[in-house]
Amino acid sequence: MIKAELFENLHFFSKLDTDTLAAIVQRAYQRNISSGETLVIEGMEAEACYFILSGQLRVTRMNKEGRMQVLARLGPGAPLNIISLLKDQKTNHASIESLTAATLLVIPAHEFDFLLNTYPDFSASLLNTFAERMANITNLAADLSLYTVRARLAQFLIELADQPKTAGGWTQDEIAAHIGTVRDVVGRLLRDFESQGLISRERQQIILLDKQGLMKQAE
Repeated sequence: MIKAELFENLHFFSKLDTDTLAAIVQRAYQRNISSGETLVIEGMEAEACYFILSGQLRVTRMNKEGRMQVLARLGPGAPLNIISLLKDQKTNHASIESLTAATLLVIPAHEFDFLLNTYPDFSASLLNTFAERMANITNLAADLSLYTVRARLAQFLIELADQPKTAGGWTQDEIAAHIGTVRDVVGRLLRDFESQGLISRERQQIILLDKQGLMKQAE
């Protein structure tokens, strides 16, 4: 049996009652996955939801032409595949793969339904998570419609510099998928930013040299 101490200090669980944590312990199990492993495939039946205990995972969607959209990179405490279990058809809303070796808390679909219907604080914590993600999606939609690719890339680099370093850094393909463009455009703009002394690059790591100058590009 898993121990509540593994996850009760993570953000999602921090406000849950002791009884709720005990119920999760009884109904969930721990799973370890290796780097590069696919956890969830978009369109398949949703069998469970997950909470990241350690490691980093990437959430993506694919359109009919095979173009990938990177929805998020997520670390410890983040819930995964929740929306899929709330849909009527209960199919996976997106694909999820590991960027590092990771440890997950797994809640099977039927146990998730029980927790959702029995423990109001569990439901409230989910609503808070959805509100945060909805705000992020709204910002992303606004960025795609209101700002140029140059501005979106500059803003992405500014935000990236303020976050903890992610496993392996972001590839140009991932950046392009995240900001809604193609790899060639990202490569050209990164070279342009580098020539202006705004950034430097070491392998897959992008180092911010001139935040104020990059902020002007993001306007």
